[in-house]
Amino acid sequence: PYSDPVTGRICQDCHMPPLGVSHFAKPEQGGLERDPDTIFSHMMPGASDEELLQNAISLNAEAQRIGDNLMVEVTIINDLTGHHVPTDSPLRHVILLVEVVNEDGEALTQLEGQAVPDWGGIGDPEQGYYAGLPGKAYAKILQEVWTEITPSGAYWNPTRIVSDNRLAAFESDTSSYSFELGSEDEVTVRVRLVFRRAFIEMMDQKAWDAPDILMEEAIITVP
Repeated sequence: PYSDPVTGRICQDCHMPPLGVSHFAKPEQGGLERDPDTIFSHMMPGASDEELLQNAISLNAEAQRIGDNLMVEVTIINDLTGHHVPTDSPLRHVILLVEVVNEDGEALTQLEGQAVPDWGGIGDPEQGYYAGLPGKAYAKILQEVWTEITPSGAYWNPTRIVSDNRLAAFESDTSSYSFELGSEDEVTVRVRLVFRRAFIEMMDQKAWDAPDILMEEAIITVP
């Protein structure tokens, strides 16, 4: 298992927890009986496993009125893995969405803060096209040297790194957003962190059926 050299914390999804079995191999094939606490699971559910993803990182969100504006601060902490999030294929990415609506369900105007990049999908947000919405995305973005296609997952071709803001093990990232309150009496803040297996434009082209997985969510009511 991976442990942080400073805090000593153990990587939860890499820890290979015991499953209660008493043999590491079938007895008829020479497996010896052992203490179940010393036999660790080697199951690797992968990035399609919701439970694994929902126990990978932590999310904290705060919201407060400051004059006529609403300030939202979101902190994401990679405190439960021993690797970058997201990891493995450069197609994978994580999208942070910060939504603020009034009592009628109408979205408030964003004044300051980051927005989801174009590769988050230009189109209907209800269909998963999040480009331009308040929030940000975490990914290792590659560009193919010959074709200049970006983002690309074709790491077997000559590529260069355009950007890489993935969260390393035990690192955190904080982002802030400001919204125009006006005369709203009460607003609801919904913060979501979703995992996406590939860029949505590519999934559309290839007709891949790989729904986003909700990793973390926080809902705050501000009177």
